[in-house]
Amino acid sequence: MSDLAAMFTSMEHATSHDSSARTRAHVITGSFGSGKTTAIRRLMANKPDGELWVVILNEFTDAGLDAISVAEAARGRYDVRLVAGGCLCCVGELEFAKQLRDILRNFKPARLLIEPSGAGHAADIVDTLGVYETQQALTLDSIICLVDSLDAQRILRTRSPNEWSQIQSADVLLLSKPDLAGEPERRAFDEIAAAQYPPKRHLGICRHGELPPDALQSFPRAANFSPIRNTAASTAAHSTAFAIGGLVGTETQAQRLGLWTVHWILPRELVFARVVIEPRVNWLLDAYQGRCRLKAVFRTGPGPSWLIQSHGRGLSGEDSAYRRDSRIEIVLDAAPSAEFLELWRSLLRDAANPCR
Repeated sequence: MSDLAAMFTSMEHATSHDSSARTRAHVITGSFGSGKTTAIRRLMANKPDGELWVVILNEFTDAGLDAISVAEAARGRYDVRLVAGGCLCCVGELEFAKQLRDILRNFKPARLLIEPSGAGHAADIVDTLGVYETQQALTLDSIICLVDSLDAQRILRTRSPNEWSQIQSADVLLLSKPDLAGEPERRAFDEIAAAQYPPKRHLGICRHGELPPDALQSFPRAANFSPIRNTAASTAAHSTAFAIGGLVGTETQAQRLGLWTVHWILPRELVFARVVIEPRVNWLLDAYQGRCRLKAVFRTGPGPSWLIQSHGRGLSGEDSAYRRDSRIEIVLDAAPSAEFLELWRSLLRDAANPCR
């Protein structure tokens, strides 16, 4: 029995007596040829017989070859849906929404696996699933992006907007076809992962379509993280509720290796105004005279989020496909003063508006 089969078997008993349990959804994305369909075939071949699983495949044409391939591999109760078109949330948007409503309303599967085409925009799919998650119709467990080892160097060099968006959207980043990867390819994959913010929740490999069990776990929205990986000589992180825009986020402070960190994780329902954030962030960074480092990703509208950072050399920003929430992380060389913290809290509250 494979690791995945053992994991699914152990979970089957826990969920079989709870007919009201939410559907657990996963998005498996990546460029053309990265191994998405092979990974889904492996999952469907190892699923518990007693669970209903549904797959939504977004193929570039209506030939349906991937759908046939997945159906042949599946065991037990399953359904495979095909949405033809170049992008699930562009060409096939209406059909995707129709299929999703039908699946969640009439079938309520234990798991829903969604594979966008290699040209798909995973961030838009995450937005759509987020609506159903808010309605408690499903739980979006993990967004997995496969990086073909033969494409890693090109992706790092060109940062193609579509492929970079797929990577940014993911919780889990996996190097596929690792047997074909040499040192340059592995180094390129490591550099791609290091460039992401927030950091990926899991990094690993996908060999012959076998997804590591950790890639399929549920990743809580408000898990703490820090760029300071070594926790020696550190104080315990202290988290408190942070009220903002009629909602509640978290503020966490900690001391590690002679540095102080404070970060906020804010609800995905909030939209932030760039015109408010940028001048005030620059002013706050100047006031600390380069003695603090900043990384943040803000949801700023229905389109891309906004990733900003500063390492004492001014503020830089770029669009990001990250869709989970908004996050701000500051690392300082001295304990933050009460005034400093209150200025940042005021900035966040002034810039935040609930989604309408």
